[in-house]
Amino acid sequence: MTRRPLSHSSTAVAYQDVTLGRLRGLFDQIDVDLEGVLLREESVARSLRETSSEMDAVRARLAALGIQARGVRRTRLPTGPDFTEPSVPRYPVPETIRETDVEQLSRRAEAHLERLGIDLSRDPLQQVLPDSRIASSLEAFSREHGDVSWRSSDWGVVLAAGAIATLLDIVLVRIPRDTHFLGRGQTGSPLTGWLQDKQRAASIHARFLRRFEATAKVPYDAATNAATGGLVDGMRPATHRLQSFGHDPLLGFLCGVADIMHGTGTYVDKAGKVVQVATGSVPVDLISALLMQIRHLLSDVYTPAGLPAPLFSLLQLGTVASPFALGPSGVKVPWTDVARFMYTHGYDLRHCFSMGVVPGTVEMIIHAYWLLDGFARGVDPAQRKRETLKLRSMLLMGHSLATSGTLLKTGVLFGMNPLALNYSQLLAMGPTSLAWLRESSARDRRIARGLEETWEQLASGL
Repeated sequence: MTRRPLSHSSTAVAYQDVTLGRLRGLFDQIDVDLEGVLLREESVARSLRETSSEMDAVRARLAALGIQARGVRRTRLPTGPDFTEPSVPRYPVPETIRETDVEQLSRRAEAHLERLGIDLSRDPLQQVLPDSRIASSLEAFSREHGDVSWRSSDWGVVLAAGAIATLLDIVLVRIPRDTHFLGRGQTGSPLTGWLQDKQRAASIHARFLRRFEATAKVPYDAATNAATGGLVDGMRPATHRLQSFGHDPLLGFLCGVADIMHGTGTYVDKAGKVVQVATGSVPVDLISALLMQIRHLLSDVYTPAGLPAPLFSLLQLGTVASPFALGPSGVKVPWTDVARFMYTHGYDLRHCFSMGVVPGTVEMIIHAYWLLDGFARGVDPAQRKRETLKLRSMLLMGHSLATSGTLLKTGVLFGMNPLALNYSQLLAMGPTSLAWLRESSARDRRIARGLEETWEQLASGL
């Protein structure tokens, strides 16, 4: 059985603790009163001296009377190398292990603990130490590294956050707009409907954003396959922003800016193949390209088609199979077709803002509880900072519950309609998981560093 170094130390310490406990019990059993023993030995020695003097006087009187005393002789204990006194130990003294290698010490300690009946499949320290000592050790550990154990209130808040987020996903986010999917009518999101309202969108675009159109002509804005010289199959006005990496709110600041600087357009065709098309646009410098990119995205965000959700264009790459069927035949289609179906049915950046209510609810509830709980218990800010891993695990659990909720919503309530997927919640799982892994790794390093310092102190003391 392979054990980590900390488990080796735990096994060795458990055995040494058992040994010390047995030694303490042994000394309690002996309960030697040295002063009493010395007094008794002195009394016996005095009695022996008096008896010996009386015997010498008797022998002298008998000799004066001419009587020879027989059968009375002094005996001396044999001495020399051939004589050994039999020794029978009255008390069994436990063996102590003296090793410097922790792994070797752990192996020997395991053998001793097995003979003592300790279950090595569980932490041996928790089996041999008293509860009071375990509690004090855990308290000292929490003060040093922070308490990351969950209380019942923590579980309640996380479960509530996941449930509320799922409820909002079902009631408020729903799908982008009213749609008939596989013969079944489904009601769209009231929030997305408000954001995508044609009159409101047209008013906002005309008042604030139309001014950017004249100064934001970019080389990656071809709307048809003919405009690309027939190089991008499947390009049409309804999907050209999804098929162009430059229109992606995140990728656009890489691919779009690069296209503007080099006078090219980077697209994805209907087969999921990346195609770069050269244009007659004049290349510009980085700052000019960056400003032009921002202006172009602003000019498109409130048009009827809108902009795709961040990184959503990547779903078109390749021909990876999806779990969704878009027709009554039930045949599963690739993600390329699913992404274009979703975008043409209102799954754009504005709906992404609506979907952001779900992960935002999880973050808001758990962070608010974290702050209020710290104030209520009067936890020192430095101590609270050491407990960040607990916050990260609560957020990870809350987002996992919300993600499970959106999958359940998509598969059960909306009959495997891909429009019901909460893309913002799925995206939130990435940074949340990375934050938990980073904090968990940092905490492990702090604990390992503390153990190493403690071992060095022990070694220097020895």
